[in-house]
Amino acid sequence: MAVTLLDQPYKWALRGQKLMVIASSTETAQTGFRYGVEVTIDATTYNFYIPAAPDDNLYFDLAPLLEDMRNYEPLSWHFSTTDTEDDLSKRTITFSVSEWWLVGGVLTEAEGSAVAGEGMIAINGYFQVIDGYKPNVETGGQKVGQSLIGNTYYAMSDRKTDTHPWYLAASWNLGAGPTTPNNTWIPAYESDYGLLCIPGNSTYLSNNVVTKINITIFSSVGAPTSQDVTLNGYDIEALPVYPANLNDWVGLTVKPSLFPNWRAYKVTVFAGASQKSIAYTFYNVGKYGQSDCLNDKIRLGWVNSRGGWDYFNFTKKSEITDEIDRKKYRKVLFNGTTSVFSANDRGLQDRRNLVEQVLQVNSDYITENEFIFLRSLLASNQVTWLSTDAGKAIAIPVNIDDTTYTEKKTRDGKLYNLTLRVRMSNQYWT
Repeated sequence: MAVTLLDQPYKWALRGQKLMVIASSTETAQTGFRYGVEVTIDATTYNFYIPAAPDDNLYFDLAPLLEDMRNYEPLSWHFSTTDTEDDLSKRTITFSVSEWWLVGGVLTEAEGSAVAGEGMIAINGYFQVIDGYKPNVETGGQKVGQSLIGNTYYAMSDRKTDTHPWYLAASWNLGAGPTTPNNTWIPAYESDYGLLCIPGNSTYLSNNVVTKINITIFSSVGAPTSQDVTLNGYDIEALPVYPANLNDWVGLTVKPSLFPNWRAYKVTVFAGASQKSIAYTFYNVGKYGQSDCLNDKIRLGWVNSRGGWDYFNFTKKSEITDEIDRKKYRKVLFNGTTSVFSANDRGLQDRRNLVEQVLQVNSDYITENEFIFLRSLLASNQVTWLSTDAGKAIAIPVNIDDTTYTEKKTRDGKLYNLTLRVRMSNQYWT
């Protein structure tokens, strides 16, 4: 009597892939044999009783139990202002496999047969079939790897080194050219809030031993000032490193507000003195990029394919359309008095109107690689509009209406804008 675990997911897994538990048993010939699978996700336990496959093995996919991982992280965390946050968009999973068969017509567990798998967490990201079965998140390289083990490895962001080149990067000598192997450029206004998520010093990702981030800001004349921030050891560190977060961060010496007309600042992950990530360089797009724009900026954030948050500013003309669903009925003109009805009575009545708001957003000219970057925005089911209400920063949950998306690829030198329809998730109450 024995269960043998033949395969299971890595201890750090992305929910958007096959998360297979494969096992064998020496007792599959027993009458009414079933594999018993007990899965605990956070504090909820599920039990399954599954016949053996034709080869007598168990093949059980955990992924369908993890489909909806929305709303695990409070949207207010986009506006975090001190230290790193514990990103809660993950689920802790334990499981075991046991042997069951019919004893006197009753399905009964074979005592002592349960074999537990390794505990794991699943984060809110996804792979593709082309990445193969069970991509190695520890040593899988830039594309599928999650561990930060060198200066060419990405955080939990779909922004790559070639996503957005900056025309002043090389001439201002900020440590990297427009598309160098160890630098990713991010256009940012000083009013922008947001998170850059990274795997922390987690027991579930053993190769990831990061301990701190370094922030180096370049003044208006290019002079650097640096500060280290110690990480807290969370499974996922949500780094509030966009300009507005840094400005609100108490005790920080590299706030953009302290360096008028700052050029850029770099955020890099370290383990001691060893660089463990790409440098993410946020440049002052309000001064050196899109400073000519007179329209309101619409800032969208979304959960990307690597399980973190990405952001994009739509800076051209954007408008809200109110879609009003009117339900009408006609009332009989009679008020129950001898005068029968009043001249002011309303015959055609409106019930409560249902109002949905749709925001049409328009980007500035964007590159071919930015169209590829925005694919995860169109695919995401967790999108947020970072806005303000009476001067207070707020996060509004939204949905993307567009059902098709053309990733522009052209060699004719033309530039293209992107227009999207963004629907407020909640109705406008009347």
